[in-house]
This record gives sequence, C-alpha cells and structure tokens, in this order.
Amino acid sequence: MSVGNAIVAGIIYALTEMLGLSGSGHLAVVNTLFDMHLTEIHLLFKAFTELAVMIAVILVYRKDIALIIRDTAGLTGFSNRTRKRGERYPEARLLFMLVMGTLPLLIMLPFRRDYFRLWDSTSFVGVMFVFNGAVLYVCERLLPGKKGLGRMRIPDALIIGICQAVAVIPGLSRLALTVTAGEADGFQKSFAIRFAMLLTIPAMFGASILSLADAAVAGIETANMAVYLAGAGAALVTAFLTVYGFRRLVHRRGYSGLAYYSLVIGVLTIILTLIF
Repeated sequence: MSVGNAIVAGIIYALTEMLGLSGSGHLAVVNTLFDMHLTEIHLLFKAFTELAVMIAVILVYRKDIALIIRDTAGLTGFSNRTRKRGERYPEARLLFMLVMGTLPLLIMLPFRRDYFRLWDSTSFVGVMFVFNGAVLYVCERLLPGKKGLGRMRIPDALIIGICQAVAVIPGLSRLALTVTAGEADGFQKSFAIRFAMLLTIPAMFGASILSLADAAVAGIETANMAVYLAGAGAALVTAFLTVYGFRRLVHRRGYSGLAYYSLVIGVLTIILTLIF
C-alpha cells in the first residue's frame, strides 16, 4: 500500500461512513478494484481509520460528551457540585440509552469471520448499496417526529442498536439505518442524528480494538506504519468535516440526494461485477 492509496482509502472511508453511505462497503469495492488486501495485510490500517473516525465524532460532539460526563458524575455522586432535591440528569439517561443501543453489537461477534468474507463479493455489496439507498429514501419520506430524549425507552434504544448491528454488513450504513430507525420511531430528526452519531463512538472503538487484535494475530506490519498514519490522518480530517456537512445537508436538503447516490452506486457495482 502506497501513501497515496492510504490517503485515498482513508478519505473514501470517512466521507462515505459519515454521510450514511457505508464506509465499509466503499472500502470493500476499493479493496477489490485496487487489490489492497485490507482485510489481510493491512488490518492495522483498518484499525487506525476506525479510530480516526471515532476521534472525529468525539471532537464534533465534545460538548455533548462533556454534558454526559457532568450529569453522570452528578448522578453517581462523583462530583463536587451539590445535588439538589428533584434535580434531573438527562444526559446520564442518554448514556444509559447509548449503552443499551450498543449491546446488540455483541450478537454479531460470533459472525465476524462471515462478515469479512462478504468483502470479497462485490455483487453482494452492490445489492446492499441499493438496499441502503432504499432505507434513505424511506427516511426522507417519514413524517417529522416529536419525541426527544425524555420519551426514549429501552426498547427504542435496542431497536436502533439492532439496526446498527445489522449495518456491520458491507454496503449498509450504520448511520443510515440508525437515523431511519430513530425517525421511524417518532423521534425528532435532530435527536435521531445526535443519538446515531454518539452511538458510533463505542461501535467504532470496539471495531478498532477487534481490528487491532486481528492485526496482532496476523503479525503487525510496522514497515507500513507511516503509510497507515497518513491514511488515518486523512480519515480524521475528512470525518470531522463530513459530520458537520451531513447535519447541514440533511436539515437543508434531506436524504434524497444520498439515497439516489446509494442506489446508483449499487447498480453500477452490480453491473461492473457482472462485466468484469
């Protein structure tokens, strides 16, 4: 893997992952087209890019995370602030819901090897792109919800979490599925996006840890460390800018453009697979 390939792959992954277009699916197609062996030789690159995207989301939502830490510390008593009678800690509740939403990912752990095999089937990835586009199209047609954090229940978090777990399949976007699930469940668009974005943090952290473990077993290729860091740096900057862009794009123009792109890229992927 050259520095140029690493930077391009990092940008593609971060851009598509944070636009609800499946970073893993696009990386799978790039992996096949350029024979980059991302699931074999360059597992460390995969781990670094996942960490980079996670850090970017943390930076964008740093104020939200600070509120979560503050409220959780206040609720548990690990705070110098005097707790007032009847005081509520909504962000601590949000943390609990995020934990509930992350639990379904544990169901997918036994199927990790099967998930990696799907990378080699670009036709399958193409079909998933089309399905992802259909999900975004449905999300665009949903009526605006009115529910916020205060009306979120454990089943709501679990449903969104199950959608995130399903989205480990390349071609499906965790952001597209979780935001759609949240809006379909009656939540406000802004809250659905916020919850989905925050939910990516533990998911990305877990994925990067597993990728690091796989890299350690396969043998870490230290000679390419500078190349991996260049790709991760590109992914970090791209993801940071794209998160802001996604929120503005969705609020101003909706999901239709993203839906059409996903549908078109899916059909093209299938056609190219059949031809070549």
